[in-house]
Amino acid sequence: MLGNSPFYHQLTRKAVVLFGRLFDDIKIVRKNDQTGKETNRFLVPIIYAPKEKMITRIFSDPDLLRQLQTVLPRMSFEITGVSYDATRKQNSLLKAAKANTSTHVSSCYMGVPYDITFSLNIYARNIDDGTQIVEQILPFFNPDFTVATNMIPDLGFVKDVPVILNNVSNDIQYEGDFDTVRYVNWTLNFTMKMYYYGPISYPKII
Repeated sequence: MLGNSPFYHQLTRKAVVLFGRLFDDIKIVRKNDQTGKETNRFLVPIIYAPKEKMITRIFSDPDLLRQLQTVLPRMSFEITGVSYDATRKQNSLLKAAKANTSTHVSSCYMGVPYDITFSLNIYARNIDDGTQIVEQILPFFNPDFTVATNMIPDLGFVKDVPVILNNVSNDIQYEGDFDTVRYVNWTLNFTMKMYYYGPISYPKII
């Protein structure tokens, strides 16, 4: 574009990986009702998938439906939007540079600020499992959690990436008589404060 050679920093992909890793070690602990002792502990699976696709897959597959107790809980997430953030705009003429040899540097204009919004969905077979997962997430967002990451290794600088929890909602689906819970769905919406970078040039050191 605009006469530049093709470039691709995989920044959106890196944002997806970064977001998913925030939640990929959440575990559910089951306890005996009488003794209170732990009886089981397992990792809650998380994948990148739209909410509608996940619900359709779980409840339209007869094999999965019969094994619903073992299929749930699980989580999915997806990007729901990308928008420019004028409040973080930097001087458009500023450049970031890093010497990569004794004669050349890696150079690039400063990043352009964009907000990437994510939706994290939690699916559970009962209310307690759902709240157990949510309560492992909420304390870390006040309302943001910042992750330091090296988005473009050629430039060599580490950027703090805030992830902000915007809101939380839940939906309980019942079966027939409203006495039996079919499944519980929690939705957590986040904003990741990202920067996108243009092409990197490699001018000589003067």
